[in-house]
Amino acid sequence: MIVSKKTDDLLSSARILVVDDDNLLRSVLLEQLGFEGVKYLAEAATAADVFTQIDTSMPDLILLDVQLPDGNGFEICARLRQSGFDKPILMLTGQDDESDIIKGLEAGANDYIAKPMRIGELLARIKAQLRQYRASDDVRFTIGDSDFLPANKTVTDNLSGKIITLTEKETLILKKLFRAWPADVSKDNLLLEVWGLQPDISTHTLETHIYRLRQKLTRISPQQIINTTEQGYQLNKTFADAE
Repeated sequence: MIVSKKTDDLLSSARILVVDDDNLLRSVLLEQLGFEGVKYLAEAATAADVFTQIDTSMPDLILLDVQLPDGNGFEICARLRQSGFDKPILMLTGQDDESDIIKGLEAGANDYIAKPMRIGELLARIKAQLRQYRASDDVRFTIGDSDFLPANKTVTDNLSGKIITLTEKETLILKKLFRAWPADVSKDNLLLEVWGLQPDISTHTLETHIYRLRQKLTRISPQQIINTTEQGYQLNKTFADAE
C-alpha cells in the first residue's frame, strides 16, 4: 500500500486493479495512483493474474492493457463481463489505435486511454467512471417502511432499526427488479444480468437465490415483496418506490 500526501474521497475509497505486463509502466502507474490518493491498489501482469485478483482484491475499477503475454485485453474484458463483473473497465490502448478502441468498447469496456497517457487525463477518466458507477448505486429504494441501499447491500427497517445484509447476487436481483418495475423480469434476463453467460448456471440457481432473498425480506414485512409471474419475477407494486 502506498501512503499518499493527497486526499480525495472518490479515489481514497476505490480499489483499483492495474493490469499491464510492462513492469516499469505498471510500477509508475501504481506509484502515481498512490500519490493521488488511491489506498487500495492491486496489480496483475497476466490474464491468469487478473482472474485471481478479481476474487482477492475485489476491484472497483480495472485499468486493462490490450496486450498480455497469455491473452489480450479484449478477451479478458469480455470474459469479465460474461462472469458478471459490472464495474468500470478502462482499456490501455496504443496511440490513436481506432481498431483497439472499437474492439475494447465492443468487448464491454467503459472507456479507453492511449499510451503514453498523461496522469491528469487518466485520473479524470478514472474519477468519471467511478462517479458514474456509484451514482447508479446511490439511489435509495423504499420498501414499505424500509430503505434498500444497493451501494451498501443492505435493507434497513426504519421503524426498528434492523439492518438486513444482502449478498452481491441478492443485491443485483433486487436492484434489477426495482429498475424494471412495473414490468416483470424474465428468469433468463435475470440470469444474464446477474450471472452473465455462465453455462453451468441454471434457473434452479436463480430460484434458490429468490427463495433466500424472500426469506430475508420477511424480517421487515409479512407481505410478499417479490411476486412470481408467468415470465419470471416482479416487485409487489405496494413496495415499489424510489427516491
